[in-house]
Amino acid sequence: MNFDEIIAQVKDIVLIVFLVFSFVLMLYATVLSLRLYRRVTSFMDRMEHLAEGFEETFGRVAVARQAIEEAASVLRPLAKGLGLIGAFKAVGSLFGGAGSSGDDTDGKRDK
Repeated sequence: MNFDEIIAQVKDIVLIVFLVFSFVLMLYATVLSLRLYRRVTSFMDRMEHLAEGFEETFGRVAVARQAIEEAASVLRPLAKGLGLIGAFKAVGSLFGGAGSSGDDTDGKRDK
């Protein structure tokens, strides 16, 4: 063998080693990307489940708020008729609350 044939064989060997190394590296990257894809998919599924839970919870809170508002609108005239609102305002003013802000329900003020 002469020098030119040895150089050609070395080039071929280097090229084959490079192609095998590239193929192995590509397989490794594919396996890693598939594992990452599986983890991201499971993470997104968990986030969707969490979002559905939040949506359900906020829906329940909105329904409860509406029920409380309806109950308050029904009970407010009854409480006003029994004098409970005035009693609560008086108790609030005893403890320094904002109950004595100046808007009386009767329109009368003691001076």
